[in-house]
Amino acid sequence: MNVTDRRRLLGPSNAKSANIPETRTSSPSKRSEDEIRKMFLKTGLVGNANGSAYLEVDDTIIEVSVFGPRPIKGSFIDRASFSVECKFLPHIPQPNEETFKNQSGSASNVRTGLTTVEQKLSSYIETAFLHSIILEKYPKSTIDVFVTIISADTTSSSNKSLLNLCNWVSNCTSLALVDSGIEVKDMVTSGQVSLNKSTNKILMDPDYSNNYSEDDSVDCVCSYMNMLNDVVVGFWIDGNQDDLDEQTMQKLFENCNGMSKKIRSNFNSYLRGTIE
Repeated sequence: MNVTDRRRLLGPSNAKSANIPETRTSSPSKRSEDEIRKMFLKTGLVGNANGSAYLEVDDTIIEVSVFGPRPIKGSFIDRASFSVECKFLPHIPQPNEETFKNQSGSASNVRTGLTTVEQKLSSYIETAFLHSIILEKYPKSTIDVFVTIISADTTSSSNKSLLNLCNWVSNCTSLALVDSGIEVKDMVTSGQVSLNKSTNKILMDPDYSNNYSEDDSVDCVCSYMNMLNDVVVGFWIDGNQDDLDEQTMQKLFENCNGMSKKIRSNFNSYLRGTIE
């Protein structure tokens, strides 16, 4: 006796198997020292936000939402207040998390409030963009930026991957602010480089692969307003800073500025494409 399984949806009798090619594993292409990684950009994904941006660079995925200017009830202020909150998704490991414990100092995996890593990122972004937004245009208002780190590259156990993440968070925030329509003096873009002190070579946008040496390197992330004579609005240096002279610092800043201008050019091309 044949019993028909009525819960199963059977395909047509003449169905053919799909011809799916085998997945090819290819080694990543090598970049030159002055080349940045390819990125994916998208704006306007968050419907209830005034502006938003989404960015992917290899394993790093960031989403930024801007809310405001929103009216403040109560006392009058002659310029808008500005705040930034960077948070990782709960299951995402944070760069150098073993060194920067959460605020409670507990070994628990449960995170309460902002961790020290999140505070450092929030503080950098808030300080850098505070100089670019024309807050006087929005009295008795607040502008709030919320950064969600969906995925992060934690290859490096030191602060170096944290600096790289800070660089891309800064750039994604800039794109979200442009999407919000909030008036700014200039679009802030950032660059990050790594200097190998033994070879005196600088690598732009390092990805901290297995061939990367951290022991004798200095990493720097720097944010600029390029249209306003390359004004520096924030920088962060980490690594072996012994014998770090003025000439070396100048070299780091110049290369960071070079990367920031390349990112600005990519952003300009993307923004032009959104209005055409």
